[in-house]
Amino acid sequence: MRRTAKMLPLTVAGFLFFLCIFSAPGGRAEEQATVKPLFPVRLDHEFPNSKKTFEEVKSLILKNYYSDDISEEALYWAAIEGMLRQISPPKEPDLAKIWTAEAYEKIFLALQNNLISIGLKSSYNPNEGSLTITEVLPNSPAESILKPYDRILRINSQPLKAKTLQELNALLDGEAGTEVSLTVNRDINVFDVTLKRRKFSMETLIVSPLTDKIALVEIKRFTADVSKKLKDELSKLKENGFQKLIIDLRNNPGGIFAESLRVVELFLPEKSILLRTFQREQKLQNYVSVNTEPFAFEMAILVNHNTASSAEVLASSLQDHQRALIIGTRTFGKGVFENTFKLDNDFRVKFITGAMYSPKGQSWHGNGVTPDFLVEQDDKTLEALLKIEVGERFRKDVAMITAYKLLMR
Repeated sequence: MRRTAKMLPLTVAGFLFFLCIFSAPGGRAEEQATVKPLFPVRLDHEFPNSKKTFEEVKSLILKNYYSDDISEEALYWAAIEGMLRQISPPKEPDLAKIWTAEAYEKIFLALQNNLISIGLKSSYNPNEGSLTITEVLPNSPAESILKPYDRILRINSQPLKAKTLQELNALLDGEAGTEVSLTVNRDINVFDVTLKRRKFSMETLIVSPLTDKIALVEIKRFTADVSKKLKDELSKLKENGFQKLIIDLRNNPGGIFAESLRVVELFLPEKSILLRTFQREQKLQNYVSVNTEPFAFEMAILVNHNTASSAEVLASSLQDHQRALIIGTRTFGKGVFENTFKLDNDFRVKFITGAMYSPKGQSWHGNGVTPDFLVEQDDKTLEALLKIEVGERFRKDVAMITAYKLLMR
């Protein structure tokens, strides 16, 4: 049977994309009921008059709860959060969330690679009352001032102990041009620093020549513009005689699902399956390349345990098609995607709407993508390597050296 094509609208975090989807031979009917959902959500007992019972419990709480510091709005919000937790994997509750309009705006800007902040990622210890910096974003106000493993003890002179994450975010966030003061502990020293919030973009794609034939391609995150930028860079490399690529996806947390498919498509010829997805009504769908002139570079891809989601789409697809060698450690293992929906009050809600499978039908959710060649590096070693000049890194980075040797065989 001839393959048929249709355009399917795909909404990812508020963006609308159109990707070409081909049904497999035999049509959609033959693709149904062949894969079980990864996260079936079922109640193990009967729940008669459930809607009425919900209202009854809500009324009882509002009338009899020991504190009057409670509102109907707070209970509705908690109920929605509870529903979203129920439909998420226990270890990954953030796969389903609800945002206010203001909170979602920050997510939108991040996906557009257009941030307003001081540029920190951190982990919070409520018992110690401190934020430990895990990453300082490039080009941000905090770059060259703060470092990973610095501990923030106070924000605007306020101690952090017992504060919620929402309260901490409220202290750190603000309009461009406003300032935030931090009390920071580094080693045995404690010092104060004031940072001005501003708009900045992260460098999501870096292309560097390693030899006259091999180039390094670092994809930090799949933002809205990365596939177009990569295509332009690859065209230049091809014109200049480069033949091989080392693609570094280490610490890439993913990003826009559609962008990862566009990147995969750069390397796979027409009618090649890029990805399989399992969605509502137990339907399997195949995302298929329509690229008549794919790039023919020989490739090795570097991954680690922080390579996740859309980055795993790229690694698994090129591995299945034997277009790239995968080097490093097993990846994070996020093989589902979420859609984000706008609500009538301008809030946004997201939840899992599909599971992803490699072109050969393998799920990497929970297990990660298995590398072809195991090269282990601890986080601190990699962090130090990524800070040094590319030429020096090429001489010291075991994963890059391994990729080079394999490409030169």
